[in-house]
Amino acid sequence: MLQNKKKILEINNTYLTIFLAFSLFLVSLLFLQKAFLNATAPVVGSVDFPQFYEMSKDFWNKKDIFKIFRQDDSYWFPMWNHLIYIIFYPYTFFTLEVSKILWFCSNVIFTIIIIVILKKAYNLNINKSLILGILTVSSTPFTNTLGNGQLGLFLLVSLIFYWYSKSKIKRLFLSIAYIKFSFAPFFLLNSMFKKEVDLIYAMVISALAILFYGFYVSELNFVQLINPLLVIYEVNKESMNNFIGVGYTFHLKTLFVKIGLYKYFVLGMILFGVINLINIFFIKKNNDVLFLIISISSLFVFYHNYYDFVFLIPLAGYLLKSNISKFIFIVNFPIVLWFFYFVRFNQLILKNYFSDDLISLFGSILLIASYLSLTIDNFKNK
Repeated sequence: MLQNKKKILEINNTYLTIFLAFSLFLVSLLFLQKAFLNATAPVVGSVDFPQFYEMSKDFWNKKDIFKIFRQDDSYWFPMWNHLIYIIFYPYTFFTLEVSKILWFCSNVIFTIIIIVILKKAYNLNINKSLILGILTVSSTPFTNTLGNGQLGLFLLVSLIFYWYSKSKIKRLFLSIAYIKFSFAPFFLLNSMFKKEVDLIYAMVISALAILFYGFYVSELNFVQLINPLLVIYEVNKESMNNFIGVGYTFHLKTLFVKIGLYKYFVLGMILFGVINLINIFFIKKNNDVLFLIISISSLFVFYHNYYDFVFLIPLAGYLLKSNISKFIFIVNFPIVLWFFYFVRFNQLILKNYFSDDLISLFGSILLIASYLSLTIDNFKNK
């Protein structure tokens, strides 16, 4: 039934296109307006954006934010690559409230670019592209990213541009993608396995960013190289509850905590990581499925909150392709819908009938199911 409805979208019907375009307009009007109000609300609007804004501002005022973190318990956690504090420079010209609006607009632009790239990469017609737009704009991870002022769409557009572009500038976007260490490892290792020269350029750019940071704040030393990783280690060491997340989280640490096996978490992380590396190694060329496998495994193995599930947008687009297997579509389409809409449905319609713990546990299982289905299908088609 789902496949039959999918075939309808193959038809280049003008009336269907107009209907979908109008639907996208209405959905965008509704959800973007709500997200904008959340993003710009006094004090609580774009609750995550101030950390990037203020740390960048401190850096450009020649303050070492890593030193401030260790001296001031109330300071933000500088857990990102040095490059982000340099990139955010244009936003520091404006007040925080104005910068929130600019970052919201930036995220909308990132989303448009993502859909355009996926349209070309997956060879989607106009109707399927409009459907992808509707699914994206109405999804809870997307609106949460906009409302919280998060980085997910920025990282996703950087990785997608790198993955599908043939331009030499994509090397810069690869280095940008390494900003968040919970997404970087598997993509970095994939580049190593594939012996990509782009990796060298990306690492050089990252190294130059560290050198510039160190010189600019007069704190250039070896520790500066690993400062973000030290912060992550220090924060995680403080409490088991750090890097579990609040509300709806679906990564490996949350899963092990929820089922009472936290003491085996590191072992589970290593085991799944090794399995994933074997998977990446045996897929000899970068392709659509490999991007999805790395994205899903990153979401599951490392710490992520619900807004980071904008990284399932490429999976939603992939499911609209003409030539994917029925198995992949039947397994993953309900999973995408679940991650995009069920949390909101549980809150608004079911009045939180299902607990956060149950949703987190079930979501973790769904991620594993999606990962395994893509892996099985990929090896089956070799």
